[in-house]
Amino acid sequence: GTKIDNLVQIAHGVVLGKNVLLAAQVGIAGSTVIGDGVQFGGQVGVGGHLTIRDGVKGRGQTGITNSVDAGEFISGYPAIANSEWRRSSAVFRKLPEMRKQLRALEERLRKLEQQGSGIGDQGSE
Repeated sequence: GTKIDNLVQIAHGVVLGKNVLLAAQVGIAGSTVIGDGVQFGGQVGVGGHLTIRDGVKGRGQTGITNSVDAGEFISGYPAIANSEWRRSSAVFRKLPEMRKQLRALEERLRKLEQQGSGIGDQGSE
């Protein structure tokens, strides 16, 4: 029941379970164990000497660098839970503006702390 699409590379010593689906350009490094019912979208890369347990789903272009527990749905590089990846990817494009805002807030805080320390010094006289 395992299906392997075109341009898939499976290295030495890899064990594939039953009903595994590997889409185009998936690469699996050596001595990795792939459990039953695992599904990898196109261009998923799996490091060597890992265990990908039953029912794992890897979204396209995921980079798997650690073993994965059964039933996980993973995305991104390095691979994390798909729900976390979706939230993170929504923030990525906002990071440059958020960085500017953080620097401005840090500068405001620094100035307020300097003013506050000046007031405290006067009160001790």
